[in-house]
Amino acid sequence: ADNNPLRLLAFAAGQMAYAVAIVAAFVRYMASELDYPIWMCYMPRKIVRSDAGLENSYIGRSLGSLAATFVGQSLIKHFLTQGDSMVMAKFATTDEMGIFAFVSNYGSIPARVIFLPLEEASRAVFSKTAAAVNSQDLSKRPAADDKANARDARQVLTVLGKLQLLLGAILTVFGTLYSPILASLARQTDAAVGQALAAYCLYLPLMGLNGFLEAFVHSVASRSQLVRINTWMVGFTVVYMVLAVYVLHRLGLGSAGIIFANMLNMGLRIIYCRVFISAWFARLGIAAPQLSAMLPHPAVIGTCLGSGAVIVAISAAFSHLQNSTVFQLLMLALGGALGTAVLASIWLYEQPFIRSVRRLRSGNLGSIKTS
Repeated sequence: ADNNPLRLLAFAAGQMAYAVAIVAAFVRYMASELDYPIWMCYMPRKIVRSDAGLENSYIGRSLGSLAATFVGQSLIKHFLTQGDSMVMAKFATTDEMGIFAFVSNYGSIPARVIFLPLEEASRAVFSKTAAAVNSQDLSKRPAADDKANARDARQVLTVLGKLQLLLGAILTVFGTLYSPILASLARQTDAAVGQALAAYCLYLPLMGLNGFLEAFVHSVASRSQLVRINTWMVGFTVVYMVLAVYVLHRLGLGSAGIIFANMLNMGLRIIYCRVFISAWFARLGIAAPQLSAMLPHPAVIGTCLGSGAVIVAISAAFSHLQNSTVFQLLMLALGGALGTAVLASIWLYEQPFIRSVRRLRSGNLGSIKTS
């Protein structure tokens, strides 16, 4: 009801429930791994060391310095994520702000439900494998175990990359083509809403790719590298804000223009992560993950393109019925059938990838293969 005073707390309650579930999962895992009660982890105790001078504090110097770096990084990322709001508040009209708020809130549901859990899980995996390699002195010849851990990390990156590309293919085809219908069913008759929602469906795959790539980079980067990464992130955001102002103030592209500017920003971040990851594996004398190993099977790509062609052809043939609710519901049913065909093609032609996902879930990293 409109008079419900708690309706604005729904999102906060959902985020709190998610955070509690994540903490509970970590606590359960740690309780089974530790040799002492888990509550002792949260009881502050002073650290006393005499090997490098007396250190009598609650947090070690090296750990405290690293923690301060991560805190600074989180603050910078929080500031950077507000770039949309600052640009929109200064240069956008009220209608454009409303459209962007609608699209970002509803369009980000897949990011919160699918991409965020994947990012958190990948961060935990990379911290266990790749970070162990990074803690060694890479100026020396890498040990066999280090190379094995790095190969495991490479396989995980490949599997996650392929998963993101599969999800991205589905979002690109079905999300962009069905955005006008979904906007209409949500009683958003302005064509700009459908255009912005379609642009957001193109933006989501980039967001997913960047999520797990940055999870790897942040898991293996040293303190000095993290500082350098933050500098680059600030530079990319400046580029984004300049472009966003241009597309709003000069080109008049509205909310869709802001989303395309975000896509450029995300693309720059992905390129930086790719360069960093390639250099990291090169130091170990191991080939970096290849894009060719992440691409979906040609039959899956063909099924996605064929589904898109069918949707476009039917929409063009019955364009005079676009505003009919019955026609829109029939189109959604068609989309469900075509989506099932895409999933069936994934099941038929991506069995090695599916087995790899199952092994990854079981923690058996050494036998992961994507093709």
